[in-house]
Amino acid sequence: MSSDLEKSKNKRAMAAVPEEVLAKKRNLGREEGQEEEEKKDSPALLPMPRGSRGCFIDPRWLTAKIAKDKMDAAKLAPIPPVKIPTLEHFKPPPRFHTRALLPLRESGSKAALSAAKSLVGISSSLDIGSKPLKRCSGLLIDWDEESKTCVVLTTAHLIRTKDSPVNVWFGGEEYTSNADVTVHLLDGTSEKGQLLYYQPHYDLAFVRVKVDQPIQLPSFSEEVTFAEEVLRLGRDNMLDLRITYGRAAYQNPVIDERYHYMYFDCADDDNDDDEYDSGGLVISLDGKIVGMFNISSRGSFIPSSILLSCVDLWKKYGRIPRPQLGMAFEAIKLLEPAHVDKIWRMCHIDDGLVVQEVLKGSPADKFGIERGDIVECFNGESISNTVELENRLMNTCKGLSDNYNDLIEVHVSVGVFHTLKKQRRIGELTVSVSDLGEVIARDPTVS
Repeated sequence: MSSDLEKSKNKRAMAAVPEEVLAKKRNLGREEGQEEEEKKDSPALLPMPRGSRGCFIDPRWLTAKIAKDKMDAAKLAPIPPVKIPTLEHFKPPPRFHTRALLPLRESGSKAALSAAKSLVGISSSLDIGSKPLKRCSGLLIDWDEESKTCVVLTTAHLIRTKDSPVNVWFGGEEYTSNADVTVHLLDGTSEKGQLLYYQPHYDLAFVRVKVDQPIQLPSFSEEVTFAEEVLRLGRDNMLDLRITYGRAAYQNPVIDERYHYMYFDCADDDNDDDEYDSGGLVISLDGKIVGMFNISSRGSFIPSSILLSCVDLWKKYGRIPRPQLGMAFEAIKLLEPAHVDKIWRMCHIDDGLVVQEVLKGSPADKFGIERGDIVECFNGESISNTVELENRLMNTCKGLSDNYNDLIEVHVSVGVFHTLKKQRRIGELTVSVSDLGEVIARDPTVS
């Protein structure tokens, strides 16, 4: 009877307790239960036993202590903030918004941002996971909707493992077609690339890469005038866009340069990161591509007229054939005015190409062309600079057989003024066709 009364009193007392108090008690019970579970999961801290010769730490206790400290530290470690690109403090690789470039801020920014949609980063290594061999830029030039793949045009420096010991006309460069190539896409992802082909004379390489989404194909301009304002674009190792202002220039090549280049002239271009721009773009202020930058001591770039011919020939033959004349040249019009005046006074010529080198045993050598002679015309048309000559050479291959194996040699016509003899001749030369780098071996120490 008394026990029933006690139970009844307890029920009435519980009913009188507010619901908030009961809820706190229930939560407190859950927290105590969670603490007990955490204790079970946490490493046990063992007591430090005493030995006969003083205190020592049991290795088991030390292991457990380290584990617990790590667990506690993990609980207290701050969560790294999520990077928001729109709020991130951004420092551009080379700054474009400067006072000196204020007149170009609007048009230049628009041009660079438009062309940059076709510009990616690209790197190579000799083994998977090893230190990169090269890091440069590349241009997306073609997209196949069916296979969801894209072709990237870039510099063959990407896979070059050794430079020429003397200069390019001696040969000796080495490339590896087995390099692992990675294309760094604009969304921040990276895809393994497949090297399709490289051409050592023009220093170009073609790479195929998987791209799920359609790309914006670039727009080219084949005309670039002397001293025209241009922008050089590249992507650094973080894919950030590099923009450098300069002017396009025609110059005569030095002894260690091919003669199909134009040059990017920039007074403030002392950046050590120019290597990222190799394979990058040179664009006009309307956003059209006028060339591909090819890193050198003088900032050379391949003009778009030659680039487009290379792409057309590669699509036709799977290679880029080129007639090899066995000669190197300088343009008269690009010499110092006083030098041009002297040539005119002595030879009555102020246009054409001065022969700087002749390969011994070549058709040109057999025809009697010597250093210092002047080539005034090629295939019946006057010639003023080496870029014009290179375009004529490439056009010679475009109209020939569709079978690359048939392109063994071609016939070309050159109009030559023999300087010492003061005599003009027209020669028909049968020259070899190759996609290798042309070699004109002569010891540069011999004058």
